[in-house]
Amino acid sequence: MQPLLEAGGIQRVGEIVIVGPPGAAKQPFLSALCPQVEITNQDIILGYLPIHDELMLYCYGISYGQGFAWDLVGRKMLGYIVIFDWFDDTAFAGSKEIVEFTASYFSAPFIIAADLSDRPLPIPESAVRPPIGLSTMSKFMFCRSSKPASVRKVVITLLDMLIEKLE
Repeated sequence: MQPLLEAGGIQRVGEIVIVGPPGAAKQPFLSALCPQVEITNQDIILGYLPIHDELMLYCYGISYGQGFAWDLVGRKMLGYIVIFDWFDDTAFAGSKEIVEFTASYFSAPFIIAADLSDRPLPIPESAVRPPIGLSTMSKFMFCRSSKPASVRKVVITLLDMLIEKLE
């Protein structure tokens, strides 16, 4: 990570976590969002999204339950995106656990992103009401992790939630 600018100034940084059960589409999601992605190991993926010359968004793709330092990092995050494979019941159950954990320990907003990948949704989106307890700090969305426009929509929704929180 390069927090210093070429001219010697300090670059402002925003951080979000993309978290999901093992096997969730964190890498395709980050690759669709960030022009630079680094895989540090199997469990942590770093994405860098320059917003402006003086602002960088760092995105951490992690698998839930892999010893991530939630106590050190969790409270400074702008928000969370919980991603899971919509067609995998085990992944859905794992995402419920992640939602309960983040909602009870952190006040940052989060998006629950059901990844459709490239498969069609078997029922109309308007008919779906996810059985995950949603608070005013969370939203449920469908996304396609390999499609940049879909991924941007999820991140923009998270940023909109941050702005609404300030009002």
